[in-house]
Amino acid sequence: MTDPETSQPTWPVPPPGPSRLRNLRLPLLVGLLSLALTGWLWHHENQAAEARMQTDFDFSVRQSVSRIEERIASYEQMLRAARGLFEASDAVSRDDFQSFVSALMGGSAPSGLQLMAFTPLLPAGQIPGHVATRHAPGDADYAIRPGDGSGPVAPVTYIAPPTPGNRAALGHNLYADPLRRKAMLQARDSGGIAITSRIALRLDAPHNKPAFAMYLALYTRGQPDDTPASRQAAVYGWVHIAFRLADLIASMPGEGSPGIALRIYDGPEALAERLMFDSEPEADSPLPRFTAIKHIEFPQHRWALQVRSTPAFELGQSNKPARIIAGAGVCVSLLLALFTWQLVTGRARAFARAQAMTRELREREEYMRHMAQHDPLTQLPNRALFSDRLQAALARARRERSRAALMFVDLDHFKPVNDACGHAVGDSLLIAATERMRECLRESDTLARVGGDEFVVLLPHIDSRDDARQVAERIRTSIALPFQIGPHQIDISASIGICIFPEHAGDEVSLMKCADTAMYQAKDAGRDRLFFADEA
Repeated sequence: MTDPETSQPTWPVPPPGPSRLRNLRLPLLVGLLSLALTGWLWHHENQAAEARMQTDFDFSVRQSVSRIEERIASYEQMLRAARGLFEASDAVSRDDFQSFVSALMGGSAPSGLQLMAFTPLLPAGQIPGHVATRHAPGDADYAIRPGDGSGPVAPVTYIAPPTPGNRAALGHNLYADPLRRKAMLQARDSGGIAITSRIALRLDAPHNKPAFAMYLALYTRGQPDDTPASRQAAVYGWVHIAFRLADLIASMPGEGSPGIALRIYDGPEALAERLMFDSEPEADSPLPRFTAIKHIEFPQHRWALQVRSTPAFELGQSNKPARIIAGAGVCVSLLLALFTWQLVTGRARAFARAQAMTRELREREEYMRHMAQHDPLTQLPNRALFSDRLQAALARARRERSRAALMFVDLDHFKPVNDACGHAVGDSLLIAATERMRECLRESDTLARVGGDEFVVLLPHIDSRDDARQVAERIRTSIALPFQIGPHQIDISASIGICIFPEHAGDEVSLMKCADTAMYQAKDAGRDRLFFADEA
């Protein structure tokens, strides 16, 4: 045919036939269904990623609180060691005190302290003699201030380290400060540690650095001190430490969690006027995704810790599986649509290729699920998977009225191995220790890694506590054998805490807590041993 105006040939355009439209319906339907499945998987993975971020944040919160509590506990141990010095000696001189504190702070003792001091309690009649004795060893400028001579005083008498700034506190009458006096009286009456509210150190000017003092009373040997009244009669002084909060945070061992901001308030509530420390003042812009309030408990006092996530925290959380699912899902949807179209003309070939792609997608999903629930180094269950198994074991034990056991296993002396031999050797040592512990367990038992060198063991069914003791002893004995890691022969040990359900605890949180406490008791008792919760 020819157009009479253009002299060009023209051809009629046939309308789409019904067979061609039918051939497109099934591929389009399969593609849409596949996209819907991809959207569901993508949504599910995003929810899983959110749960992982929440779990990581909760762990960072516990880690932040634990690091501060450990530092405060180390301060308390230093005070108790100083009290032991006075209890073991008939007389402690200034040089004795300074040498003792120097050894305590110069060895493995924690840093972050500004000073440690000894303060006697002096009635008004003993003040002149006391001042005279302090002038004799060379403290010619020593004087008690402030003090009107009408009542007892508590002057700082020994101080260490004796830096020029610290020496400015010598002779300072702590009884004249209401906050310090309140804490001193609490320590005197309780026989334990007492901490002040927020104070300022005399050497800080201006006084804009939050600081605290912790006190432990000293009692005359031979006199009863088992009641508040008897302790008031027997007290003759205090040992105490002073520290700035910023110095305490800066001196804590290890690295803080990335993307985590910390605020500390003096008191049980997070009030702006009680803010003492803020690691990242700009962390509230934009609003944090995760926040938590925890407390550090002291006798008659409390700190509130506000832990917040920052944008860096979310950047550090990989959401690669969701991106993989989205990208792979779109591609698979297009491919499935193409395969379905080919199926109309080549059913067998398209069916075989669709099966291969489906299998690959399932294997990838299984791999991602495995990576989310296992430790990448040891391939042991991680904290989340172990928590699921523990809950299931406790539910079964309640139904069957049977017993279960939980153990916390901490590898002693592991950090020096990392420091001396490197992290590669440390990783190999963790893998070797994991294999030894696995050999000590039944197939029904669960071994999981919950920290750097911390493991937990779940025995879902035991007949008696001796069953748990035997398993723990096998683990302890196995770990105590030398490890040969390349050219290095390494000797480590294990401290094990054991908690029995339901005798020691009746739920997951209490079970984990009492097993952890028992493990730390084993470490404090000398390591390479095991403790039950009721022995701790």
